[in-house]
Amino acid sequence: MTDTPAAAAAPPYFPVARHKLIVMSLATLSTYQLYWFYKNFQLVAARKGESGSVFWRALFAPITAHGLFAQVRLDARSRFIAVGWSAGGLAVIYFALNIACFLSYPWWMLALLSVFAVLPVHATAEAVNAIEAPNAPRNDGYSTWNVVAIVVGIVLTIAGVIATRQVDLL
Repeated sequence: MTDTPAAAAAPPYFPVARHKLIVMSLATLSTYQLYWFYKNFQLVAARKGESGSVFWRALFAPITAHGLFAQVRLDARSRFIAVGWSAGGLAVIYFALNIACFLSYPWWMLALLSVFAVLPVHATAEAVNAIEAPNAPRNDGYSTWNVVAIVVGIVLTIAGVIATRQVDLL
């Protein structure tokens, strides 16, 4: 009989490190958040046996965020994890910060802060993961593609700031 470690249970939520969520979101003009939403919607749908397009729910995350936020809150509370945030309140803040991208310089830059509306939900999802799948691997490293996205994203962000500032100066 051989001693093989038991397979790690799959985490209920996307197990990305907080620092990676923040860095990738800021560097990719919040595009990484769409990936975060996609992975979480995908895991929730698989657990609940739901059909429907996870892609569209993630793409329209500013509108559909409340559903995911409420699910994370419900899961946490069912495991007696204290939750100090409101799903509706964070969803409204997330929506408002995303709408800021349509404003002129410098106000459009507020949209970059939308990741901070996701962080309380992410922290709660991590707490649920710690209970349900404590040995599951965590996405906390930066791949080559992540580094490329960070560099390109920073260049595009700087170019966007310069371009919109120049337009406003005219």
